[in-house]
Amino acid sequence: MWIDRISERIEVDTVEIWRIINLIDDVPHPIHIHLVDFQILERQPFDVSQYQKTGNLIFTGPPTPPKPYETGFKDTVRTPFGYVTSIIARFGPFAGRYVWHCHMLEHEDHEMMRPFEIYKPSNL
Repeated sequence: MWIDRISERIEVDTVEIWRIINLIDDVPHPIHIHLVDFQILERQPFDVSQYQKTGNLIFTGPPTPPKPYETGFKDTVRTPFGYVTSIIARFGPFAGRYVWHCHMLEHEDHEMMRPFEIYKPSNL
């Protein structure tokens, strides 16, 4: 939830690759990240039951690139069940507290969001 502790602290203007793992077996979840525009790098299927038992990612197929209509900059990405969706983003130019979340209305209504913080180094 929005009031939960911040688990991602990112220095302003840092480029990061995030790997979003979908363990929910229903429909693809549209994950939205505030502040940044990102690019989709790839999606790769993995063994969900093995991951749930051990926490280890064992891929079950090759990575696939984004569809042609997904190659531009995005703020929301479709994350299918049983796939790791990899994105790359530059976090900035503003510092502050932001959120990333699923854009399904029921999830937003129940504040199912993760806060993250963009910070400026103290020497600036």
